[in-house]
Amino acid sequence: MKLVALTISLVAALSFVGSVSAENRGCTDLMSTYIIGLYQSGFVASYPARCEKDDSGGGLASGYINFTTGNGDALEVIQEYQKTANYTGGFDKYIGTLKKLAATHSSSTAGLDGYCDLWTKSCKDPNFFATQIAVANSRYQAPSLKYVKKLGIQYAVSRSVLYDTAIVNGPKDTSDNIGGLVRATNAKFTKNTPGNSGSTLSINGVKVDEIAWLKKFLQIRLSKNGAGDKANVNGYLYIIKHGNYDWDSPVKVPGPDGKIYTVRC
Repeated sequence: MKLVALTISLVAALSFVGSVSAENRGCTDLMSTYIIGLYQSGFVASYPARCEKDDSGGGLASGYINFTTGNGDALEVIQEYQKTANYTGGFDKYIGTLKKLAATHSSSTAGLDGYCDLWTKSCKDPNFFATQIAVANSRYQAPSLKYVKKLGIQYAVSRSVLYDTAIVNGPKDTSDNIGGLVRATNAKFTKNTPGNSGSTLSINGVKVDEIAWLKKFLQIRLSKNGAGDKANVNGYLYIIKHGNYDWDSPVKVPGPDGKIYTVRC
């Protein structure tokens, strides 16, 4: 995996988009952004300049959450970036190809010579990273927040898991996307399920401890996604095991490399 260090910081980039979400929780949302970046790009500091062949068949994967040329979110980032003040026109030649690839969900990289170099170079402009964050928020975080509200989620770790799930599985309501996983989890609870988290959800008319629900959700997600999702799921289970649910202190989390990272604002 090719990893590229940047001179811009996540905090600086976030200042361009104003807030992490419409329901911004400040520090905890920022920490969630770091943790999601850890599992998507391999580092606690999210590296928006990385660009490489996507092993899962998405064409080229690049940026903060592996925006791919095959599913259209890379195209959305570029189209939004074209609207910013510092954009110089470099991506214009790829738009037609990117539209065709996204329309067919193609894994092809034909017609994208120089694309990765340009993506990396463009990250010298903090607006480009800010655009990545903004697209991730609108495309993935916003749908996840609908489930946060509907379920009555209280804790930062649960919000982050749902955001991460919208990225990994998709933000839609279909069976393998976040909506389907929420429904599958809810179906497992037919009686009161107490716990010690201090937060209780109302699921199917019964009372369910939030962390009990979250553990079951992660179990179902892993069973759907298989071994490729182990790092993400095990990372969140590690956070849960150590009882740091609302992230009012620095969060320790294992990275894909097995090292324990400390995430803070």
